[in-house]
Amino acid sequence: MSLREHSIYDCIINNAHNFPEEIALVSGDFCLTYKELLLHVNSLSRGLLNKGFEKGDRIGVLLNNCSEYALLMAACSRLGIIAVCLNTRTSADEMCKILQQAKPKALIFQKSYQQQAEKLRELNIHQQLYSIDEASILSSAFDELLDKDQSPLFESQPTVDDGWLIIPTAAVDGIPKGALLSQSNVIAAVDVHLHHFGREAIKGHLVALPIFHVMGLTSVWATFISGGKNVLLKQFDEKLAVNLIDTENLTYFGSFPPVLERVLDYAMENDSVLESLKLVYGLEGTGNINRLHKETGAVFWTGFGQAETTAFVTVSPASECPGASGRPTLINSVYIVNEAEEKLSVGEEGEIVVRGENIFLEYWKMDEATKYVHRNGWHHTGDIGKFDEEGYLWYVKRKAEKELIKSGGENIYPGEVEKVMMKHPQIKECCVIGIPDKTWGEAVKAVCVLKTGSKLSEESVRVYIGEKIASYKKPQKVVFVKELPYENNQIDREQVKVKWGE
Repeated sequence: MSLREHSIYDCIINNAHNFPEEIALVSGDFCLTYKELLLHVNSLSRGLLNKGFEKGDRIGVLLNNCSEYALLMAACSRLGIIAVCLNTRTSADEMCKILQQAKPKALIFQKSYQQQAEKLRELNIHQQLYSIDEASILSSAFDELLDKDQSPLFESQPTVDDGWLIIPTAAVDGIPKGALLSQSNVIAAVDVHLHHFGREAIKGHLVALPIFHVMGLTSVWATFISGGKNVLLKQFDEKLAVNLIDTENLTYFGSFPPVLERVLDYAMENDSVLESLKLVYGLEGTGNINRLHKETGAVFWTGFGQAETTAFVTVSPASECPGASGRPTLINSVYIVNEAEEKLSVGEEGEIVVRGENIFLEYWKMDEATKYVHRNGWHHTGDIGKFDEEGYLWYVKRKAEKELIKSGGENIYPGEVEKVMMKHPQIKECCVIGIPDKTWGEAVKAVCVLKTGSKLSEESVRVYIGEKIASYKKPQKVVFVKELPYENNQIDREQVKVKWGE
């Protein structure tokens, strides 16, 4: 490492010295202090080395939130191993596409995902399977990766600009891209948390979002690095969330629909005012934001970001400018440009482009896609927005080439769903759009033209799609029409939205 570098592992060492008896991690009945966290990371790092893992190797991770996930990520940062963070909500076929690109040396999974793990094993691209629950005929126990020696390693650390994590992004063209993040990307995201939210506000983190999601990921490390306490929810449960906030004195969590609404509903039903809560951040509707401010002492922060930016690149309290997406963070330059890459003036709509230490390294093994999105020295988000005179960013829509539906915090690309639908032998044409949904923010709707003489039910189409891609991507509504509107020999998506976007 360079003498100017300070790594994730260095932060863990510092906290073990500065806050040895402070609680770092709680997962069910399992609890680690910062001193114990360092020892566990050392043990796992040594174990991975003993099993033949080397810098640059990849490990697939198919886990819900758990202590093993956090420890593995820390050990990977120490050794220069890259963790491939699989979205547990996607189908085995979609996971296969990611793993075929990343070619991991091992897959670590939990028993509830054993069926997917066994299917992934058939790819013959990972040599080792480890289960965090119990060993089986096909897998070894995760505990076999733990060495009895908990002393620090003598081997040199990787640089903070080496790849550390691969976060799969939505498949615009049917092929998911793996955004490669470095330690420096995540440390920059931690800076955003500390500068804008403040250390006191993030000292007790309810890990309500999955760690494989970039919002959950960066908040976990912001709390670890600042010496706070991470309390993991294996899967979101509003009853447990409220109880943990109150009993563990937690101060913040990240949210996308319907997390906040369900927390507030349960708290109200059980006479909790969430007294310790100082902050909630993420993407939410005005109604739930107003409820948070009225029913608790917490502040809701909103912003704009994506997996490729590791954290929000614009952020502010939602009440400062309701409906806007915040102002640029201290580490980001954010501009609006036209198709000629010229910077636009206040009020003019164009593509949102970004620079900063939190911008991802590359799409794994996709050089052309990386060059395109990073052209002219800026990260091109594919989103259309504008700035007002006060410097607040206003999100407008996705560019046509990256049409996006945002449902419950997950990105769904209509083109991916449409490709699957067009394989149905009775569907002639289709257009997939997002429609407003009270619970999830947006829901998927498919507008279809059937082949002559064909008859299909809405449910049969939904079942067909749900068997081939993640269940959250299947249409909640399907309508059949005689014809779709066209412009320039292409289906006019905007007109489809106008006619059937209710």
